[in-house]
Amino acid sequence: MYRQFDTVIIGAGPAGLSCAISLRKRDHSVCVIEKATFPRHKTCAGLVTYKTYRLIELLFEGEDISPLFCDTAEKASMYRRSERLVTAPLLREVRLVNRVTFDNALADKYTSMGGVMLEGQRDFSVDDRNKTLTLSNGDIIYYRYLIYSDGALSISHKMGALDKSDLAFGLEVYIPSEKLSIDGVNLYFDYLDDGYSWAFPHKDEVCIGIAERYRKGKDYKKILTDILCDLKVDTDGLHFIGAFLPYGRAYPQEKLPDHVMLLGDAAGLADPITGEGLYMALRSGIFASSSLSDPHPKRSYLKKIQPFLRIVKEGRKVQKFFYTPSVTKMFYERVKDNDRAVSFFFEQMVDEYRYPYSDMRRLYRDYQKTKKNH
Repeated sequence: MYRQFDTVIIGAGPAGLSCAISLRKRDHSVCVIEKATFPRHKTCAGLVTYKTYRLIELLFEGEDISPLFCDTAEKASMYRRSERLVTAPLLREVRLVNRVTFDNALADKYTSMGGVMLEGQRDFSVDDRNKTLTLSNGDIIYYRYLIYSDGALSISHKMGALDKSDLAFGLEVYIPSEKLSIDGVNLYFDYLDDGYSWAFPHKDEVCIGIAERYRKGKDYKKILTDILCDLKVDTDGLHFIGAFLPYGRAYPQEKLPDHVMLLGDAAGLADPITGEGLYMALRSGIFASSSLSDPHPKRSYLKKIQPFLRIVKEGRKVQKFFYTPSVTKMFYERVKDNDRAVSFFFEQMVDEYRYPYSDMRRLYRDYQKTKKNH
């Protein structure tokens, strides 16, 4: 048996499904291939910034999206291990999603529009020359365009050399909120060499996790367990969930055939400083869908994601600089009790990208101006 589609998307995460939903709005025939079966969980802290919220509104235009969010936060706190450095109010409350609920909603939206979803597809082969994908049962799918959105360890990366040291490793666990009470979103530093830990509210639970550049042989479970012990959380019987994440390396898509595109984590599109991946995932999916209507789709798509590639490249330089011991020490000193600085940075660089990472000096100068005005 064989079927034919305009586009085949491998991976049913936010990147792939945002692309699939946007293509269905244009009446493109789409088939999404997903190795898992819904509902399934993905490692993700679930923070939704304002720029990301606007994209979710766009995807679900006219619908009530409030059920997608499990919690909100109006303040952010930073810690150096167990020492609280600062608690800062946020200009806009941030929303949080549980990836089980959020991804399910995206999948339901896509299939309700007539999109085809093939779940539980772990074994298949791709023939780029003939533009076919063969499933384990022998069925053949023909396509015009092939889009990979299957995470940082994308099967597309196996076409070239993948160095895991260019990725981050994230590990998280969910704690019942009666065992740990937090007010707002919490970030913890000094437990990791070049990363951070978080504790985010998820309604009846708290999501606690860590992420840093991957180092083979490092015991990340022990690190997270130590953090939980510092937070006085009983670690018996907890279920840890881990995954590789982008960390300042974008995949060179020019090496791939013209009809092949990479989205989100598969393309290495995540902020190297904050670790935020949802925004670039959703936006890259929307960019890819609109590019397929252009005369030169691949060229159009790569042009649209250029700002993201700059963020990844410039952010990696800032990341390396920030995690040098002398700079982190200065950071702890400068940020302590400086809620105004934290609020300003969150508003300008987390909620929105109002400055390039290559121009942090201008960000600092503008912050100093706001201090004078107050």
